[in-house]
Amino acid sequence: MLSLTRARFSPSPIRKSRSISMLAALLALALPRWALAGAWVLAPGEHYSTVGGSYFSSDYYYDQDGTRLSLKDGGLHEEKSLFSYNEFGWKKSRSFVLGMPFTSVTRNFSPGGVDSTHTETGFGDLLVGVKFRLTGGASAMSFEADWVPPLGYNRNISPRLGDGAASLIGTLAYGAPIAKAGFLELSGGYRYYTEAQAPTDEMLASATLAFWLGRSVLISGRYDGTFGASSQDTLYQALRIKTPQGRAWTNSDAWPNTTTDQITLQTFSPTLLYRLDDHLDVMAGTSHTFSAKNALHVDRIYVAIALRQSKLGPLQGFMGGRR
Repeated sequence: MLSLTRARFSPSPIRKSRSISMLAALLALALPRWALAGAWVLAPGEHYSTVGGSYFSSDYYYDQDGTRLSLKDGGLHEEKSLFSYNEFGWKKSRSFVLGMPFTSVTRNFSPGGVDSTHTETGFGDLLVGVKFRLTGGASAMSFEADWVPPLGYNRNISPRLGDGAASLIGTLAYGAPIAKAGFLELSGGYRYYTEAQAPTDEMLASATLAFWLGRSVLISGRYDGTFGASSQDTLYQALRIKTPQGRAWTNSDAWPNTTTDQITLQTFSPTLLYRLDDHLDVMAGTSHTFSAKNALHVDRIYVAIALRQSKLGPLQGFMGGRR
C-alpha cells in the first residue's frame, strides 16, 4: 500500500471527500454482526429466538497501517442497539433465519471548537436467510445463504444505521463436540454487495470455543474477522456521504493518503450464558477490537435472553438444550 508521511501531506478537497466517503462506509463495520448462526440445523417445528441489547462508544479509529488515531475534531461515535435473531425449523434439512436491529447512532464532535451532535435512530439492515444441513449428528456442517437489505433509513447521511447497500452472504459452518465438556464451531464466508453504491465486498471468518461449567453455566469465546479490499476511486464514486447542508459528520482526514482501501476488523467476544431450564437462557458478554485497518475501535457490551424449542443437546451449539 502506498502512503505519504502524514505530517508533510495536505489533502486536496477531492482527497478529503474520498476519505469522508470511506469512513462513512467503514463505520458499518462497527455495527453488530449476526453472530448466532451455528453449524447445527433445527428440525421442522423447532425454533430458537434471541432478543437483546448492546452499547459501545469509540473516540478513535485504526488507519491504513493499523495505527490508533483520534477521530478528527474529537468527540465520540456512539451506538445503542436492540436486536432480534430468530431461527425456525422449516424442512427436514432446512431452517429459516430472520434478524432485525433497531439502532441509535450518534456522532459528537467539535469542529472549530464548536460542539455538534448528530443522531440517527431507526431500523438498520434486515437479515433473511435459509440454512441447509449438509451433515448432521454429534458433529455437523451447514451452509447458510443470507440476504441483507437496508430497512428504509436514509443512506445519504452519516452516521447512518447500516451498510447503506443490500448484500448477499454465503457461510459454510462446521461444529463438533469437545469430549463431554463443550463444543467448537468454525465458519467462513463471503459477503457480496449487489448494488453499485456499496462498500467493499468482504471475506468473513469466525471461530467459537465453549465449555460447560456444570449443567447451567456455559462460558465461550468467539473470534470474528472481516477482510475486504476495493479501489478508493470506486468508493468515492459510490458514497458521497454528507448532510443535507453539505457538511460531513465524519472524520475528513481519516485516510487522506490511502491508494487502496484495505479493510480488516478482528474482534474477540467472551460470553457468559446461564441456562435457566431447557427452554430459556440468559447471556451477557463483551466484544473487543484487537486488530483493525480503516475501521473504528469497538468495545461493546451486550445482554440477551434466548427462547428455544429443540432436540439438540448441550454439546451441539447455542441452540442445544440441557439433555
